[in-house]
Amino acid sequence: MIEEITTEYPKPEWDEEVGKSYIGKYILVGITYRDSDGNDISKQQIHGVIETASEEDGVVIKLKGKCEGETWFMPPDQRSISEANPGTYTLRESGEEIENPDLLSTWIEGPTEEENT
Repeated sequence: MIEEITTEYPKPEWDEEVGKSYIGKYILVGITYRDSDGNDISKQQIHGVIETASEEDGVVIKLKGKCEGETWFMPPDQRSISEANPGTYTLRESGEEIENPDLLSTWIEGPTEEENT
């Protein structure tokens, strides 16, 4: 089961043109889940095609691979999205190989190290 990432912080600025450029792109997402003390408890990698991207709805990804057919919702935070370098990305958990994704995104669900100091 893929959990939806939520944020309780003020929304960062959203560039609508950049958001539109995400649609149809293949994205690889890494998620680290932390407990209330900030310790990593699990990590997950998912991937798929971005169906929509807007400030109101966030980034909607139609997942591929082991999560084929599921939809995952990412908050509208463009700071977490970057262009991927060309190459083969091997997922730690499943061993799946993703060839030349367009975009990468990394998330931490739970307190960050800075929040625990």
